[in-house]
Amino acid sequence: MEKICKNCQYNYLSGEILTLMEKQFVFFMNERLEYVYFINEGYIKMVRYLENGDEKIIGIMGPGDYIALLACLQNKDQYLATAESLTRVIIKRIPVKKILESYQSNEFFRESCLNCAVTRSNQFQNYLVQSASLQSKDKIINTFNSLFEKFGYVYDNQHILELPFSKTVLANLVGIKRETLSRNLAQLQAENIIKFEKNTYILNYVI
Repeated sequence: MEKICKNCQYNYLSGEILTLMEKQFVFFMNERLEYVYFINEGYIKMVRYLENGDEKIIGIMGPGDYIALLACLQNKDQYLATAESLTRVIIKRIPVKKILESYQSNEFFRESCLNCAVTRSNQFQNYLVQSASLQSKDKIINTFNSLFEKFGYVYDNQHILELPFSKTVLANLVGIKRETLSRNLAQLQAENIIKFEKNTYILNYVI
């Protein structure tokens, strides 16, 4: 999927440019939805909190992504998750009113925009459903597939995924313990299925 939709009208909307450091909150779940955010640089995690206080990552957003766009188009009045920066980020904050005015301005754009927003929003949710019944090793590979589709690249015939966050965050994303992730990554590397150094992964299983 293209990182930025070529038909998007929102790219031309004005908005306040904000710079956030790592581990700063953009907004909290259930806060009033007043802005949609466009990521120019950096990565943001979308989380929901479980009853025991643990966080569950439901998405990783990066350059070219809009945050809270679908909720805005569906006329929600609150944010549906908490957004927290994983790295230094530069984002554009666009008032909901401007987004909706642009959305309503063209029938063709309105239809294509909603389809695009739903597809992008469902991408990670579909991964979560598909991964639910898998063993840890397969969950890791499935997670890499999802992340590569969004953030990976091919160089010298190698499929490379550079993750701008720790293995603790990756374990949360996969839905397993940090220790389980480390053990399975070591096995995958020993089997030459993947190769990794720090947070750079080469996916040898992709042909």
